[in-house]
Amino acid sequence: MTTLNLNPPIPSELDDEFDNADADLPSGHVWAYPCKLASCPDYGKSWLLRSNFLLHLQEQEAHRMTATTAAARRAIEKEWRYTTDPHLPPRKAPDFRPQEDPDEHVWDYNFKDDTGRIVRGRGTMREMEMHKAFRRRQTQGLSASSN
Repeated sequence: MTTLNLNPPIPSELDDEFDNADADLPSGHVWAYPCKLASCPDYGKSWLLRSNFLLHLQEQEAHRMTATTAAARRAIEKEWRYTTDPHLPPRKAPDFRPQEDPDEHVWDYNFKDDTGRIVRGRGTMREMEMHKAFRRRQTQGLSASSN
C-alpha cells in the first residue's frame, strides 16, 4: 500500500542544495538571500547559502518575533530571495535601498512650490531637490514672461 504525502515536510534548514533544484530558478543561476528587515543590524547583507541565512534569522534578535518556526523562516527566505549568477559575488537584491546611504532611499515626498501649490512625487532626496529646482525655474519663467 502506498500513501500520498500531500504536505511534504519542510526541508532541513541545513540543506543548501534544496533551492538550487527549484523549478523557478533560471538555468545557471543560484538563489541569494538578503536581509530586508530595516531594524536588523545585518540589513542589506546577502548570503549565498540558505543555511547561513536561516541561521541569521534564528540568531538575530530583530527576527525573533517573525522567524519563530522553521516554516516561518522558510516563508521569509522564499519571499526575500533573488536569483544571481553563481560566479558573481552576492549583491543587493533588486530595488534594495541600503540603510547606510539615505541618498539612495526612495521616498514619497511633497513640498510647496513658489506659488504655494503642493507638489507630490516619488524619488530619492536628490531627485526631490531636482524637482524643486525645476519647479522654481518653471515658476520664475512664468513670472518673467508675464511682465
